[in-house]
Amino acid sequence: MAAGRPVAAALATVLAAALLAGCSSTGEDARLEHAADYAAHPHLAVTGYPVPESLGLVQQVVWRLADGSAERLVKLAAAEGPADARRTVAEEWVRTYGPGAAGEVTADFGDDPANRQTVRLTFHRTGQVKELTLRPDGADGGGGWRVLLVA
Repeated sequence: MAAGRPVAAALATVLAAALLAGCSSTGEDARLEHAADYAAHPHLAVTGYPVPESLGLVQQVVWRLADGSAERLVKLAAAEGPADARRTVAEEWVRTYGPGAAGEVTADFGDDPANRQTVRLTFHRTGQVKELTLRPDGADGGGGWRVLLVA
């Protein structure tokens, strides 16, 4: 086990227990879930210039791939195209990139994130590369940043 992994695993266990015990607010639940995910996964290396929202989204995409959770990946998707098509793409991404996402990943954030941002993920364990397109969702962008799930 790599140095620091026992501590991360212990922290993830404690945070998971706190989640199971129940919290008083959904905001606190989300923070605890994020902390547990952060402790349980390798850190994402980042280049380029993400905004906090796009960085958080990409981190979650990598975590969902590593966890093999197509269902949770679909929840991060932009509302574009039929729901069945988004689910199919999410399942394919999990099969294709999940093993690589479980190891070291670098996210290279390109272009200006005003309306859209391209992110190139490099999965070091497998040598694979996946390009993501992120954009604000909803008519006025009020739906937050989302990933386009395209084959």
